[in-house]
Amino acid sequence: MRAIKKLNNNVAICLDSSGAELIAFGKGIGFPAMPYEISDLSVIDETYYNVTPEQQALFSSVPEDIFAISAKIVEEAKKQLSVQLNPSLVFILADHIQFSIERSKKGMHIKMPSASEIAIKYPKEIEIGRYAAKMIERHAKTAMGKDEAVSIALHLINAEMASDDYGITSLNTDRITDHILSMIEDHFQMKIDRDGFNCARFETHLSYLFGRIENHTAIQSDNSRMFESAVADYPDAYACAMKIKEYFMSALSYNLADEEVLYLMLHINRLCTREVL
Repeated sequence: MRAIKKLNNNVAICLDSSGAELIAFGKGIGFPAMPYEISDLSVIDETYYNVTPEQQALFSSVPEDIFAISAKIVEEAKKQLSVQLNPSLVFILADHIQFSIERSKKGMHIKMPSASEIAIKYPKEIEIGRYAAKMIERHAKTAMGKDEAVSIALHLINAEMASDDYGITSLNTDRITDHILSMIEDHFQMKIDRDGFNCARFETHLSYLFGRIENHTAIQSDNSRMFESAVADYPDAYACAMKIKEYFMSALSYNLADEEVLYLMLHINRLCTREVL
């Protein structure tokens, strides 16, 4: 295996024996001058093919130790679950963990929809989620919300390529999602890569929002001060979120509470920031 580009100290872009590009995880493989031959393949812990440029870009914004935690969670999931997992899970999960830690340190904890139903239907995933939440807490030295285990479990469920689809069925979510993305594009005068990683991450947030609407649940936390601060810090994202709030009222007769608008603002800002990088 030939390492051709360092992504961080423990991750590198490599070429396998057939010349196919992959991302390799291994302690210290990013240290030597590139390119070089990795003669001892036992130093490679994980390899990932078909990694998109957006996923590669995460290595500049997500710390190495977060990727290490994500890889451990995925490894545990592979041991416990008898289904095939989406190869992109380690990247999606690392991005989620980083965002969850940032929110938790600000005191923003999100109540996930239908936690009890998910626990009944997916006990193994919930157990892995609890294992993951404790690991994250030990690393970040901050208390994660009690529903972080559910959030991790949902990522695992979504990554189970052979499992039944989880989520809402009565809402035309594809049409609504497409309209919301168009609203964001119009508001910010930008083009969103609908097939990109950033868009997929935003669509995941919307799927959780649709689930809360379907199950008549709502985010429950005391973040009024954070809402006021976010409005001041991200006025454009707030203005866009309010347009989307009006759309939800007109299209679904659903009034987004300030907590939902706050979470939507954070994801809009995150999507737009990443799309223009």
